[in-house]
Amino acid sequence: MLNTIVLIRTDNFDKAMVALADLVRYGGMQIRGKPRIISPALSDWAFEKIVGEKPRKKYRAHVVAQIDLPPSKAVGRLRDIHPPAHIIVIPPESPVHKELLRLWGTFEKLKGFHPPKIRRDKIVENKEGPEFGE
Repeated sequence: MLNTIVLIRTDNFDKAMVALADLVRYGGMQIRGKPRIISPALSDWAFEKIVGEKPRKKYRAHVVAQIDLPPSKAVGRLRDIHPPAHIIVIPPESPVHKELLRLWGTFEKLKGFHPPKIRRDKIVENKEGPEFGE
């Protein structure tokens, strides 16, 4: 199964790392592998293909990361946490996803990002179902 990809567009890489940490800490998502830096042109192309319009604002930092959730759940959780960046969810069946995966090995790794530690009681809180403490 292919992972969902998130595209993070923001003013600097520090904000991108905070947004990634927020996805893990507050969104209950797990980052798969290392987040990667992509070019602004590729980011703008992906934005246009997914959103359906040209980006209005120019950003300096463009990062992609693979997450462990299906696109619909990822979008729902993004609405709840309001991260400090513009984040777009790219579903696995889209042509943008296929192109990003094809180029994945050529992207530079985002240095300095380490997923935050999550306490066990927080994990129980985020899971659904009776076997997780409900």
